[in-house]
Amino acid sequence: MGNLQDLLKQVDSFLNTSEHIDAVTPNSQDSKLQNALDQHFGYTTFRHGQEEIIESILNGENVFAVFPTGHGKSLCYQLPALMLPGTTVVVSPLISLMKDQVDALKARGIKSVSLINSTLALEDYRHEINKLKQGKVKLLYISPERLRSRRFLDLLNSILISLFVIDEAHCISQWGRDFRPAYLSICEAIELIYPKVIALFTATAPPDIRDDILNILNIDEPKVLVQGIERPNLRLKVVESHQKDQKYDLLENCMKELTGNGIIYAGRRNETEEIAEFLNNKGFRADYYNAGRELHERKQIQEAFFDDSENGLDIVVATNAFGMGIDKPNIRYIIHWTMTGTLEEYCQEIGRAGRDEILSDCILFYYPDDRDLHEWFIKESAPDKPSLLKLLEELEHLKGSGNFRLMAMEDLELRVGFKVSKIQVALTYLEKLGFLKRWHNVPSKISVSFRTKPNNEKPVQSELYAHLKERRVTDILSFCQDLELSPRFMMEQLAELQNEGHLQFWGKDDLMLIELLQDSELFSSLSEDQMGLGDYYKVKRSRIDRMVRYAVSEGCRMKVIRHYFGEEVSEDYRCNKCDRCNP
Repeated sequence: MGNLQDLLKQVDSFLNTSEHIDAVTPNSQDSKLQNALDQHFGYTTFRHGQEEIIESILNGENVFAVFPTGHGKSLCYQLPALMLPGTTVVVSPLISLMKDQVDALKARGIKSVSLINSTLALEDYRHEINKLKQGKVKLLYISPERLRSRRFLDLLNSILISLFVIDEAHCISQWGRDFRPAYLSICEAIELIYPKVIALFTATAPPDIRDDILNILNIDEPKVLVQGIERPNLRLKVVESHQKDQKYDLLENCMKELTGNGIIYAGRRNETEEIAEFLNNKGFRADYYNAGRELHERKQIQEAFFDDSENGLDIVVATNAFGMGIDKPNIRYIIHWTMTGTLEEYCQEIGRAGRDEILSDCILFYYPDDRDLHEWFIKESAPDKPSLLKLLEELEHLKGSGNFRLMAMEDLELRVGFKVSKIQVALTYLEKLGFLKRWHNVPSKISVSFRTKPNNEKPVQSELYAHLKERRVTDILSFCQDLELSPRFMMEQLAELQNEGHLQFWGKDDLMLIELLQDSELFSSLSEDQMGLGDYYKVKRSRIDRMVRYAVSEGCRMKVIRHYFGEEVSEDYRCNKCDRCNP
């Protein structure tokens, strides 16, 4: 098998070279790129770094691009997607951002673009799948969770994938700013669909996290391009507070000098409410946003913040729940009431300011005791061998079908006595160690409407259809136990029966689906060193140390940031925009 794979890679390498033989000629490449840029997007020039990334992709090189937020990284894969044969797959963590990109492309007249996610109505989903099968999709956006479906991977394997894009690539690493467990499925997907080129994009990945990502993916070494972490229109400033209540005086002084719309980030939910009340009493139009508010309230607040009329909001005071998707170009200032736990998180959040390239302010209120909050977060989520073992044993004792277990997170929380954050970290460790695998969340109960009986060409589906109709199944786990089916297999067959028009089912995806791969007895024999548990404290605390270093630095603050992200900076470098360079 290994020799066959090596041969296939050699053939593929030759085909890549043949396909793009004219692209390596500088003049023809420049001409093609400029024409395509103008034709599809109406631009006449590239931003710094974009052209180099696009050329690398077209020449068959894997790339890892670290670009600042708002610098136009999406163009770096959208343009080659339209120039390459076959389909480009874009994996992204947020549906709203994908939808915005798809809508923007269609508004430009680019129709060969598709977004497949769980929010699509049945007919829309079938329509998009048919387009994909017919080769009518050049650019396909999906969430990482979609890659947990073997049926969907088989579909991707049946078409030519010229480019596989991983947006927000830092989500792959456990040490990244916004780790997403579903991103661990990407490695398996790459091995199965065998894309010709892989491109990773992020705004926040220092060298150690980039190394961790590449180690997890196990792909050919990419060309790494770190471009423009510095945003010349952002003024950086740190104001130290020696008492917690002093921050209100600092805020009042800042607001006398700041104009326009802004975001104030706080670390605790109750602080967002208190700060918003303080600002309203001072005559500002402010509201608070955190995960504790109802969905419709959060939507109203976001819409009001985007409203630049006198009916809109001046300021949103928020936890980091007010995050991805905040693409308002004229945010004039970002204030951090609480120090963030990492420089990646800080840079991501200040990157929401000044996307219209007009001068904007980024101010951090540094209170040394704020470090305690992040230390507490680490302590609450840190894994250890006894907690991992307890979780694994509880999963084994749950009712299931074969090696599969279905459970609600709140039930698991009650069983093990851990907070959700610790359970999520523990599940990640158990998955990385090979003791379990997480699949799509599935409904505990479903309702079924029957249409046409499937033909006998697929006896498994015909049998399942008959059992469903006979029993009018509502409880997934009981049904699977009685028929000795895995919940994963059943849900995939249900989806296929629905896609082919034989039935329609409804149900809320309220249960985690976990497959147990190894037992707790084997786990008991491992040491904590073998599990790498000591790394958690070490890495997390080092991230806080680097954030504190930024806050107390006596030199250029942008120099600290650029060093952190692996950029080469001269010793006498000065950004001339921060409070150290320009007091």
